[in-house]
Amino acid sequence: MPSRISTRELKVLDWIYEHLRCRVFDRVMPFLSLTGNFGIIWFAAAATFYFANINQEAAVCILLALGCSLLFVNLILKRVTKRPRPYEARGEMRDIIIREPKDFSFPSGHTFSSFAAATAIARFSPKLGIAALFYAFGIAFSRLYLYVHYISDVLTSAIFGVATGILVSYLYSRGFIIF
Repeated sequence: MPSRISTRELKVLDWIYEHLRCRVFDRVMPFLSLTGNFGIIWFAAAATFYFANINQEAAVCILLALGCSLLFVNLILKRVTKRPRPYEARGEMRDIIIREPKDFSFPSGHTFSSFAAATAIARFSPKLGIAALFYAFGIAFSRLYLYVHYISDVLTSAIFGVATGILVSYLYSRGFIIF
């Protein structure tokens, strides 16, 4: 049974489901979500930064941020919190348009890794960082649209992702992390 907070969050997800669902978003949101799987888009960004000699420090920090995300989200927090996904908590099933994730809801790994990597990009390349942060926001919103995360999953993950991106970049630029 969902908690009071989860029930309120389900109402917001229901509003998104009922008012924003459309053919265009039904194609765009699964694509955005897919690019966030395993940090694919961010690994591609790191490779581009590194091999195109755009900014090799940024590439290293993106990879470090993704590593921290994997450690904190998938290996620790999801296993500790064990929060069911919204579509599981909902009594009646919603039409899920992607393959149902089998892990837990809190925190959102897609959102955490996206904001961590995008923040690392922004620290070294502010103009590209703005585009990366918009893309991270799109990935985060896709997780709500697809009914696989609560708002608190996404907001908390975005905050911790930004903090991770800042911390990794700071520690790397100060020489505390040698790669």
